[in-house]
Amino acid sequence: MNIEKALCDLGASINLMSLAMMKRMRIEEAKPTRMALQLADRTFKFPHGVVEDLLVKVGEFIFPADFVVLDMEKEANTSIILGRPFLATAGAIIDVQKGELVLRLHEEKMVLKCLQGNKLPQGVH
Repeated sequence: MNIEKALCDLGASINLMSLAMMKRMRIEEAKPTRMALQLADRTFKFPHGVVEDLLVKVGEFIFPADFVVLDMEKEANTSIILGRPFLATAGAIIDVQKGELVLRLHEEKMVLKCLQGNKLPQGVH
């Protein structure tokens, strides 16, 4: 399944997937978990489960990742959040000045432009 947008979040201690996305990917079941997630608004949510060793393809690179599955009331623009576990597995280097995210696999690297969509409208300073 091709997912056009994913959010890379250094502030996220987990990789997160919506339950709706899990169903669209036809993943039959998630491993039960007793984990509780505290969200940004300080509320607690209990995940549906954990999907382990899901293969994530970025360009030509493929990385394994575990995802916590959360039943969200309203699905956001991004159904997948790639947190620190994924970024660590992918050997990510973030260069904010250049607006680049570099992923590494063995001796190869891939450079993604990651800040292109954050331009201010004309006339706003």
